[in-house]
Amino acid sequence: IIIGDGTWVGKNCSIAAINKVHIGKHVLFAGHVHISDHSHGYEDISRPIGPQPLISKGPVIIEDDCWLGFSSEILSGVHIGQHSIVAARAVVTKDVPPYSIVAGNPARIVKQYNPESARWEKITSEKCK
Repeated sequence: IIIGDGTWVGKNCSIAAINKVHIGKHVLFAGHVHISDHSHGYEDISRPIGPQPLISKGPVIIEDDCWLGFSSEILSGVHIGQHSIVAARAVVTKDVPPYSIVAGNPARIVKQYNPESARWEKITSEKCK
């Protein structure tokens, strides 16, 4: 687990890694954020889930200057681009491009910054890639 300078972590957050979680500089965590690069295996139905091996879809990478809202969840293999915002209670299962706002379960892009207009613009149908 790597946490960059100037990052602030709110109360009751959890970060778990069997592979890698890399959090950039100046990232803001609200309370109760959960980040994990793994989950329990369940494929072998002849065994209880608990002792089955942990599985990972890859590292979690959160670039600089992001804001993770209250009780949001970032799952394994996700890359969040710089200056992006994850709304409260969002569950991020796929990559988030830089300068995007995602919300929902599963999270989808609801706004992106447009450098041509210098404004945050609503996105109506695009999902996280």
